[in-house]
Amino acid sequence: MHTIIKGCLILPMLLGGCIATSHENITLPEGPPVQTVVTPYDRLIRCIATRAKLGGVWAVGEIADATGKFSGEYAGTGKYVTQGAGDMMQTTLIKAKAESVVNRRDPRPVISEIQLGIRDAKELTRMDYYITGSINTLDFIPGAAAELTIAGIGPRYRQNRAIVGLDLHLTNARTSEVLAAVNISKQIFADEAGFGIGRFFGDTLVDLDISGQNREPLQLSLRSMLQFGFYEMLTQLNPDLRNDCQQIVDAVEGVEERSEKS
Repeated sequence: MHTIIKGCLILPMLLGGCIATSHENITLPEGPPVQTVVTPYDRLIRCIATRAKLGGVWAVGEIADATGKFSGEYAGTGKYVTQGAGDMMQTTLIKAKAESVVNRRDPRPVISEIQLGIRDAKELTRMDYYITGSINTLDFIPGAAAELTIAGIGPRYRQNRAIVGLDLHLTNARTSEVLAAVNISKQIFADEAGFGIGRFFGDTLVDLDISGQNREPLQLSLRSMLQFGFYEMLTQLNPDLRNDCQQIVDAVEGVEERSEKS
């Protein structure tokens, strides 16, 4: 027996839709709403804002992606790690209510005005402290896997992990002395579970596969690492900050304190 599928049941797979013509706009699907990015360490940054006095003028230099890893997923090739870590750290400084934050992320607008002669470079505020660093570890770890099939029917499970590591340095801009340094890492977890059926019913082969995946977001985890690293550097300069804010760190699942104090 042959079955023929007609009309718009198969054409959408080939042409992307049967209704709209080349002169019409198609209706776009609505996804989740826009929202402010929140991490488990936002409370920690709020604690720093109320308990620590970040006096002076602060800035963020380069926090480079030094992993050298590229991805070929989805629509093209790109880097696994975001190139905006410095911007994340600058936002963290502002949320921590540093006394003054100057933008050194992109000096081109100011430099162009200086070169045009409409601004005096002596008017610029000098930094007292700046943060630099690099994301220098991205190692993929093969995970465990299990699969059981009986008569072509059975479940499967697979997990994978990646380790992300970074170094941060807090520097005195006047003397170039490194005041604090941290190196931290985090495991990124992903798993997949599924159930498959592949067998003949008479002369008909039925192949059905149902699966679901969970993957911890890498870039959101990186923002958490930067926030935690900022806190760790501040505690090297002000150990009393741990008495006020460490309980927030301890409440975050999966955090292991590795400081020399512990």
